Amino acid sequence: MTVLDLVGLSFGALRERRLRSGLTVLMVVIGVALMTSINGLGGGMNNYISEQLGTLGANVLIVTPSATTFGPEAQSGLQTKLTPQTVRTIERIHGVKYVIPSFTGGGTLKSGSESKAVSILGMDQSKVVYIAPKASFESGSFVSSGDSGGIVLGYSIAHPSNLDKPFATTGQSVFVEFSTVENQGGVEKLVTKRKAFQVRGVLNELGSQQIDSVAFISLAAANTLFAKNSVYDTIYVVTDGPDGNDKVEASITKFYGKNIGVISPKAIASTINEVMGTFIGFLSAIAAVSMFVGAVGIITTLYTSVMERTREIGLLKAIGYTRETVLLMFLTESFAIGLLGGLLGLIFGIAGAYALIGILPFGAGAISITPWFRPTDLAQVFLLACALSITAGIYPAWRASTLSPITALKKE
Repeated sequence: MTVLDLVGLSFGALRERRLRSGLTVLMVVIGVALMTSINGLGGGMNNYISEQLGTLGANVLIVTPSATTFGPEAQSGLQTKLTPQTVRTIERIHGVKYVIPSFTGGGTLKSGSESKAVSILGMDQSKVVYIAPKASFESGSFVSSGDSGGIVLGYSIAHPSNLDKPFATTGQSVFVEFSTVENQGGVEKLVTKRKAFQVRGVLNELGSQQIDSVAFISLAAANTLFAKNSVYDTIYVVTDGPDGNDKVEASITKFYGKNIGVISPKAIASTINEVMGTFIGFLSAIAAVSMFVGAVGIITTLYTSVMERTREIGLLKAIGYTRETVLLMFLTESFAIGLLGGLLGLIFGIAGAYALIGILPFGAGAISITPWFRPTDLAQVFLLACALSITAGIYPAWRASTLSPITALKKE
């Protein structure tokens, strides 16, 4: 018997039991589709994180007031205030090229009748190019260090997706409103402050929320606006090169111990990807359960088929079919189920991933990811479906091959 004959017999047997075979194939399709969609979304999220952090310079370290730790150490409350003295100390470290302190705050930006919640970053804007080398201007320029009334808008602020026209343009006046708690006569009250700024420039789209969704003002203006008292929120440290990051980080840690945080974009990406990998692995395990359920369905379907086709098997053996031929015939049936389920599962999984990005929170709006599928992952999922199907068919196939032709032909 040729391979084509085996395939023909196997698919013919599946067509005779269309409903049962279809439901079994569906079990495999569900498992494969779930694993494919999860892998695609996970790959897309990893790419998005890499792209976001990749806009920062590779030789940039981010210093924060306290270390990012978990467990008992995180409860100690120990931290270092980032002051001008901290800046001077870090500047003296060998391998440090620039030290760029910054203040951060939030508020509502108003332009005409429109308003938008924004993050505001105060820093020496002449140094932004060292933090985000790809930053460029659609119009205008950065605010000078002595300009207390200028503001630069990220692309997403100037061109919000929900408006048909720009939110604000270069040269236009805008207002920043924010709330703060003040002590008035021994009583704390919530006070809303308002300050006018003039748009000095609008940045081109960079594809990073850290730049596109931020409004930039001068360091002095932010210090006064948010009453920071010269205590910085973040210090960006630009090193001589990526290879020197570890040495500079070690030197900063030596000065301040665990009371200060020093992180790099690469470390952030690594940590996030590790967490994402664990989560994606958990979801993939759940999807794999569906595939094993499909394998059980294959065993049930083929075993029932053996019972129903006992006389047919006896007749095949009586006319010369060997034990090995019968075994291969049933294994081919199980492989056909895995083949169909695997192929359809890949198609539905890829389509499902693109459909899910419009439903899940990160799939629409300012944050948008694109599913990304590695050919090796798709191949592994497909081969797993086929392997499970063949494995599930071994026992029913063996059971069919061991039937005695005389006993089988006598069966009513």
